[in-house]
Amino acid sequence: MITCRAPGKLFIAGEYAVVEPGRHAVLTAVDRYATATVDEVGDEVITLRSDLDGGVTLSCGRGGGRLVPSTADGVVPPNFTYVFAAAAIVERLLAEREIAARSYRLSISTDLADGDGRKLGLGSSAAVTVATVAALGRFHRLGLSPMDRYRLAMLATVSINPRASGGDVAASTWGGWIAYSSPDRQRVAELARQSGVDAALRAPWPGLSVRPLPTPTGLAMQVGWTAKPASTPRMVAGLGGADADFVSRSDHCVQRLTAALEADDSLGIRTEINCARELLVTLDTKARLGIMTPSLRALCEAGEAVGAAAKPSGAGGGDCGIALIERTRRAAITELTGRWIAAGIRPLSLRTHPFEGDRR
Repeated sequence: MITCRAPGKLFIAGEYAVVEPGRHAVLTAVDRYATATVDEVGDEVITLRSDLDGGVTLSCGRGGGRLVPSTADGVVPPNFTYVFAAAAIVERLLAEREIAARSYRLSISTDLADGDGRKLGLGSSAAVTVATVAALGRFHRLGLSPMDRYRLAMLATVSINPRASGGDVAASTWGGWIAYSSPDRQRVAELARQSGVDAALRAPWPGLSVRPLPTPTGLAMQVGWTAKPASTPRMVAGLGGADADFVSRSDHCVQRLTAALEADDSLGIRTEINCARELLVTLDTKARLGIMTPSLRALCEAGEAVGAAAKPSGAGGGDCGIALIERTRRAAITELTGRWIAAGIRPLSLRTHPFEGDRR
């Protein structure tokens, strides 16, 4: 039995802008996980099991070096989309490397949702994809580096959502706080189609950069969940074309934030968090995306009332928000969580999942 887990994530800054190739974001991995477990089986059937929807299974076969769902219409059920995409991309790599494929049973579980099954907005799809790639890579003895795992998970992701920035995939792969810039997904997907998955692992990915950042020592990050799940692909699709002014201002904000994090400059970090929030508010006003829901506005206003820097985390429209405040201000932190609870916002107890491995 092989078990691998991948952490969830929070966007710190750079949402929407990082969708553009080469643009930047800061993210952190958190201690909620997707876990993938692989067992070898003796028959020819591959079984994917997901505990995300109460425990359901999908049987698959193989054909022409591809994974084939054994459904009546040949369509992958929605609750298996990312698991199947991750397994399928590994299957293609096995065929290209002429590695004898073994049959297996893959099981997925997460603690990235609440007790009612509602997603918390911590990047469950990315964590599931990364955990699946990691577990199958170990099962098939592929010797995947962190960068290999990221690239395979990213190819699986863009096969479903071509506009996905991959910031969540990177955070789930490496952990810790990271500075990330997105690759040109159209080019890398085309490379994989034309030259193969193995070639895509070895070729340059224009725009891609992943760099670890230090965790702030003087600030505590508080996380609030609005209890309203949101769809990042839908929110990003609503933006349509890039807003050039927003993208440029966001990129500069993220670069200043990165410098403040590297200097452990608490005031500088809070200043740029507030800047990132105002940029999202301006974008929301202009594009009418619905980023700032009443709950997210209340979350940010509560942060402002106690002197914290607060903003939505991710695409908005629900999900989570964050507030950064000096660790020594315990009374203010208590007041903040009390204000959130009064506004119907659930504080989440989360810690940073540490950076793991190298960037190769």
